[in-house]
Parts: sequence; structure tokens; C-alpha cells
Amino acid sequence: MIGRTYLERGQPVVVLLRWGPGGGPRNVLIQRTDGSQVVRPFRGLRRLPAPPL
Repeated sequence: MIGRTYLERGQPVVVLLRWGPGGGPRNVLIQRTDGSQVVRPFRGLRRLPAPPL
């Protein structure tokens, strides 16, 4: 999860750090393409589409 790129509202973001209880909501520190860093719930981030074969 850490270091992976996900989509937030169609824009790529990189997960820098995660924390939270094992079974509860997880918060992650993400870095957006403009360089800003934001803490947000992991829920709502989407995986990048798989590259075509």
C-alpha cells in the first residue's frame, strides 16, 4: 500500500503513510501531483487500471 499510486477523483496520488486500528477506518497520508500532502481516509481511493496486455 505504501508507495503505491491510487486515483482520487480521477487524479493520481501516492500513499506515503498509513495508520489506524486494524479493523477500523484507515487514514492515509497522500501526496497529490501538485506536491501537497493531505491526510484522508483510505476508503474512496481507487486502484489504477491494469495496463493493457
